[in-house]
Formats: sequence, structure tokens, C-alpha cells
Amino acid sequence: MVTISSFWRNLRYTVRVLGKNPGFTCVAILSLALGIGANTAIFSLLDALLLRDLPVREPERLVELSVVRRGDKIMFSYPMFREIERGQKVFSGLIGWSFGGMTNVDINGVLSQADVRSVTGNYYSELGAMPLLGRLLAPEDVNLAGTGTSPVAVLSYEFWQRRFGGASDVVGKQIAIDGQPFTIIGVSRKWFTGMTTGVAPDVTTPMKSTDNRAMLWVFITGRLKDGVTVAQARAQLQSFWPEVLRATASTETPGLRRQLFFSMGLDVSPAATGINASLRSHFTRPLYVLMGIVGLILLVACVNLASLMLARAAARSHEMSVRVALGANRWALARQVLTESLALSASGAVLGLAFAYWGSRLLVSLLTEGYLTPVILDLRPDWRVLSLTASAAIATGILFGLAPAWRASREDPASVLQQTARSLAGGTGNLGKALVVTQVALSLTVLLGAGLLVRSFQKLCSANLGFEKESLLEVDLYPRPGGYQDLDMSSYHRQLIERTSSLPGLHSLAFADSSIGSDRSWQDTASAMSDASVPGAGVATTAAMVSPGFLRTLGISLLRGRDFGWSDDEQHPHVAILSSALAVRLFPSGNALGQRIRFGFMPELQNLEVVGIASNTRLFDLHNAASPVLYVSCLQYPQWTQEGHLFVRTREAPEELAKTVGNEIQSLGHEYPLSTETIEHEVDQALVEEHVIALLSSFFAALALLLASVGLYGLISYAVTRRTREIGIRMTLGAPPRNVLWVVLREALALALMGLGIGIPCALAASRLLASTLFGLSSHDLPTLAAVSLLLLTVALFAGYLPARRAARTDPMAAVRTE
Repeated sequence: MVTISSFWRNLRYTVRVLGKNPGFTCVAILSLALGIGANTAIFSLLDALLLRDLPVREPERLVELSVVRRGDKIMFSYPMFREIERGQKVFSGLIGWSFGGMTNVDINGVLSQADVRSVTGNYYSELGAMPLLGRLLAPEDVNLAGTGTSPVAVLSYEFWQRRFGGASDVVGKQIAIDGQPFTIIGVSRKWFTGMTTGVAPDVTTPMKSTDNRAMLWVFITGRLKDGVTVAQARAQLQSFWPEVLRATASTETPGLRRQLFFSMGLDVSPAATGINASLRSHFTRPLYVLMGIVGLILLVACVNLASLMLARAAARSHEMSVRVALGANRWALARQVLTESLALSASGAVLGLAFAYWGSRLLVSLLTEGYLTPVILDLRPDWRVLSLTASAAIATGILFGLAPAWRASREDPASVLQQTARSLAGGTGNLGKALVVTQVALSLTVLLGAGLLVRSFQKLCSANLGFEKESLLEVDLYPRPGGYQDLDMSSYHRQLIERTSSLPGLHSLAFADSSIGSDRSWQDTASAMSDASVPGAGVATTAAMVSPGFLRTLGISLLRGRDFGWSDDEQHPHVAILSSALAVRLFPSGNALGQRIRFGFMPELQNLEVVGIASNTRLFDLHNAASPVLYVSCLQYPQWTQEGHLFVRTREAPEELAKTVGNEIQSLGHEYPLSTETIEHEVDQALVEEHVIALLSSFFAALALLLASVGLYGLISYAVTRRTREIGIRMTLGAPPRNVLWVVLREALALALMGLGIGIPCALAASRLLASTLFGLSSHDLPTLAAVSLLLLTVALFAGYLPARRAARTDPMAAVRTE
């Protein structure tokens, strides 16, 4: 049984031994720190996004309520919220909140955008939030209208720091939200994001009651009563859900929309970890891919260190044999070796935590580049992260310490002591070679995965988008406070386009409600009127409301029919242009022109005449060249075309005209440019996820390649040192240097080829897990496999060449005298 005293004795001896080999110790700790740190950094993000409970009171009792329409979760109307609040019997409290949106906020005369969220008066109290400054919203703050008191607002900690510099006298000051003055009553604490994981509202204001039954905008969260389960809450709420629908159905929406309303279901789910499906979907896929790669990197590092530790154990075999001859227990020697390996892994884990702290924040900044609202994730290590790090340290320490410990426990001291000095170190033998072969095989798996991801990203960047992204500018339009009040949007858009078109250097411009590559575009089902009653006849489609000239401005070809004209307004029959892919799917016979289609369930989109067929593009889905797109005229739906995007085709560098176009927009007095970017930059932003995966996987692949080359170099170099006298005899007997070079190089080549032979089928099997993330190539792409195999073989030969050249330059007489 291992005593505390023997443990400390082993540890002290370990510190002395490792201190005598600073080069080996530093390389070992750094390798482990990179492997463990990378795993910890990525797991920290997954933990903060998916596993960590919200920093609120009793988060395990929170549940999320959602309306289910056509399989998608959506929000409630305010009347629905009140009906549920009136009929529920399972919650001790029920809160309503909006997800927020970018809104005009005027602070000391400076107009900018902020994420403003409206919440019910019991929002903060039900979540158990405490203020940092002042106080938080209360139920009595909701009905201040008509009392002569200005409405109130609470700032988030991050917004307070950004916009007010952390000033302690902020309470009592006023800000204007969309032109209406609000009094600041408090600041929330750091890390408080409400119910939304990773995104804190900049400003929260009291939710106003409204009788609008058609607008679904309220999120609902309930706190379960003591002893009530989620299943019981679901059963009670669903029992009176039909009554809620009947009581809140809008009488102004008959027909299909009303039928769809009554078919909606109710979902009740746990919400302890918060709500933010969009952010989680954006982060989770690249994190899981990287987690698999860095897991292999840690395994490569372990095998590399096992090889190095085995060589060290071979070099210390005489020392160990002497200790056994003097009475030391074999298992005590094995424990000593394991103590050394665990000490190295523990040191690597501590340094890895520091790397993880930096690396996790770097990952967040890379993945959220271009976000208007900063992502706030608490990346401080919790018990899960620390447990993972500790487990990784113990597992890796045991893993790479097993081989030398096994050798130390099995070696015969008598035979070792009888060996001559030149062979006192013994040999790493077949076990050392097996470790190097394993390392090469694992490195090939990492290299193939990284190669596929990089090639996939390159193909995505060079793919034909179906439109011309060069010399094209996108301007995001946003209203000034009251800028859309009593404004005829159709006339305004025509005036905006006509006035801006006269600017020098412009070729053409157009308006659209959606941004290029946006995942927030309008998506629903399109179907031919003749197939409207056939179940499953619809096609999932993205709709874009555009002005006349949009197709020409973006360089999208009109294959048949006509483009929209300025006469396609509210007073004329509603028309549509279909992408070629949508036209083929709705009308396989090819006679789409003149046909009528319907889109979604809005009454205004139930009878559209097809007037044109456009070429396929990747406007909204950069991965799919045949994504179905439906274009409709923005002039026919002015109520839905506020806050859109202006696309400007220039004759010169678009960046030079950005300010001029912005000034022209502001001169009309209704809008201002929220942001102005080239389409090339917008496309790059849309591909940031793939870019980050390709970039980081390349880095880790290079690390795996370096570790494999170090392992092979170490083994061959050690073998050359052991065989110095043999090499000297060969050269004395007339062996030319090139023969010596080939003998040594042949061993390195054999090990590399064996590693490739084992690694290729393993890498092909593992790469199938990446199939869903690849674009334009298969997971068993032969050119990529051949390229990474050749690269690994080249590096292996170079790693073997260095000790082989040293062996070929050996002085025969000096080598013969070596003992």
C-alpha cells in the first residue's frame, strides 16, 4: 500500500530527475499544455453554451413555453400570454419578455444602436436578479403612462461600461429610445443575461400591454411551483390550450391563416440553461468538429511522450537495475515512473488552463466577428471544466506512463548489469517502434481531416455565387426616430433610388428586405395553386422583397419573362419571379410563366402570378447553388419593407462611394446607414464559421505533424547513438557513407510506411464524420488523401535524414572506441 511518505519521496525524486533534464521537461509540459489546453478551451465554450445553468435563482425550476407551428417553435401574442397567466395553476410566477432588437438609443445627443428588450414587471424578481446600481424593474413600473412620470429603463453591466464608462452617477440620467425619453433606474450585475444565453440586452424597459392578436412576439418563461414536474406542467397547460387559441384568435385573419392558428400546439421544455437557439446552432457545429480534432492531438501528444519516456527509461535501465539489486521493489520503480508521468501531465494541465483561458476567448472573438451585439459568455472554469482538465491530466499521465512503467517492472537487473557500457541504455525495441507507428497513423487522421476542411473552405470561397459580388456595396438602412411615421414606403423607396442613382460613379442600385447570406431571411412553403390541396406538395423556399432593378444590380440573369417595374405596386395584381430551381420543382413541365402560386399563409401572398424566371443563385444559402428563391415586388407590400438594404453597383472601388451614398440617404431625413460593407466582405462574414474551422484545424494538423516528426527523429536519433560502434565497424570494413545513410533512413521510411498503412483506413473511417460539413468533395477525396500522405512521408524522411546524415559522417576510429 502506498503511504503518504512514499508518495512525497517519489515526488521529490521526480522533481530532481526532471530538473536535470530541462529540455525534455519543457517539451513534454508544452506538448501536454497545448493538447489539454485546446480540449479545455473548446469544452469551456460548450459548457458555457449548452451545459451551464443560468446565473439566476433556482434555474432548475424554469421552463420555456413555446408555440409550435409547422414543427417550428415561435413566440406568443400578448393576449395569449395573459390568457395563459390567467388559466395556469403550475407556476409560482410567469414572466414575459421580448428577445429584443436593434433600436435607436440617443445618449447625450449621440444616436446609435442598442439591443432593447421589453419585459414584464416581475422579470427581474422572478429570476432573483440583484442590481449593481440603483434598482431593477418592478411591477409598478409597467403602468407609468399617463402619470406624468417618464418611463424607466435598466442598463446591462456591459452596456453601462461601453457607453457610460462605468460612471457611478448614471442612475437618474435620461436616454431617448426611438425618440421617447426614459429614466435610468439601475444597472444589472455582470454576467446577467436574463433568459438568453450569451446575449445580454443593452437596455430593458417595461413591457406595454397590447390587444394586437396577430403579432407573435412574446417569449414566456415559468417558474414551477414546489413539487410540480415539467410533465405535470405540460399536461395542465395543454389541457386548456384550445381555450387559449379560441380566446385569442384574430377575427381579421380568416381563411388559411386562421386554420393554421388553430392548428398550433404548445411546447413546455426545461429552461435551466437558457434560450438562444441561434447562437447555439452557430457555435455548436464548429466546436464539435474542433473537439474531435484536438482530442486526437492530445492522443498524438500522449503517444509522443510515451515514446520519449520509453527512451528515457531505456537510458536509465542501469540505474533502475542497481536499485532493484539493492532491494528496491519492482512495483515501486513502476510507481516512480508513473509519478514522473503524472507530474508532467499535472504541470501540463495547469499551463493548459492558462492556454484555455486565452484560447476560449480567442475562439469567441473569431466566431462572432461582425456581430452587432457582443456575445457574453462566462468562460471562467466551473466544476465541469476543472473535472475535465483533471481527468485529462490523470488519463494522459497514465497513458504515456504505462509503457515505461511496464518496462521498468519487467526488466531483469542481472542481464542489464552484465551488459557493456555501450548498451547500458538497452533499446526501446518493438514497443518504441509501435508507438511511433501509432503516432504516424494518428497524425495522418488529423492531417486528412484538416486537409478536407481546408479544401472544402477553398471550394466554398471559389464557388460560383450566381451573382457578381465585385464592385457591389450593401448599405443597411435603419429609420431615424419617427422616420417612418406617415411615410409612403413605396414612394420613398422610389425617391431614394432615383436620387442616389444620380451620384457620379454609380452604375445601378436597388432595394431588398434581406441581406446577402443572411440566416434571417423569410422562409416558408411555396406551392402551385393547382397543388395547394395536395399534402406535401409545397417547396421550402426563401422569399425576398425587392425593388425593380434588383436582378440587374446584382448581376442575376433573367432567363425568361420580365423583371419588376415601378407599376408593380399595390394597385396592380401581385406578381412574382421564381428562381430556376423553384420553377422546375413547382412546374416540372416547364410552363411556369403565367402560372399562379401561393407562399406561406399570409393572405397577401396566396395568389401570385409568375412573370419571370431568374437564374439560380446562392444569395441566402452559400452552400446550395439550387436553393429555391421567390422574388416579389417590395412596392406591393410597403407594410413589410421597412428597414431594408440598399445594394449599390459602382463603376469604381465601392469603398470610396460608401460615405457619399450614406450622406445622400441621410439627406432625405428618414433613415441613416446602420452599416456599409462590400458584398465581398459580407460573403466572407457569412463563411466565418468555415474559415475558423479550416484555420484552427490547419494549426492543429501542423502541431500533429510536428509531434510525429519529433517522435520519429527521437527514436532514430536514439537508435543511431546506440549503434555508434556498429556503424564505426561497418565503415572501418569499407562501407561507404551512402550505405550507412540508407541503412538508417530505411528504418525511418519503414516506420512511416507502416504508420501510413495503418492510418489510411482509420483516417478514411474517421473522415466520414465530417461528411455533412464538407462542400464540393467527399470525405474519401483521393487527391487530399494522397497529398497529406505524401506530406507526412516527406516530413518523416526529413526527420530520419538528420540522424542518418550524422551517422554517415561518423569518424570510424572514434566510433570503434565508443563504449
